[in-house]
Amino acid sequence: MPNRNHSKSAWLLNAEVQTKVEEVSGRWEVYLIFINTLNPMEFLVVPMGDYRTEKLANIYALYMQKTASKDFRGTKKIDKDAYNFDRN
Repeated sequence: MPNRNHSKSAWLLNAEVQTKVEEVSGRWEVYLIFINTLNPMEFLVVPMGDYRTEKLANIYALYMQKTASKDFRGTKKIDKDAYNFDRN
């Protein structure tokens, strides 16, 4: 993870934190995704670890998301319309 004192990574202090859990080679890998709330096209994906079951990975992901997020109440959200997806 970049140094938080650097001006280019200052947005991480106010970022929304989401998680991603996926199966890779029989293990469940957990990733934290830091999304800039002012510019949703700027994000950082950080691998956090892998677990033997999906349930353990989801528990760890939820814990890490709450720990890493500056916004404990979960009020910082990105605008879902900020991404221009063509659903064809």
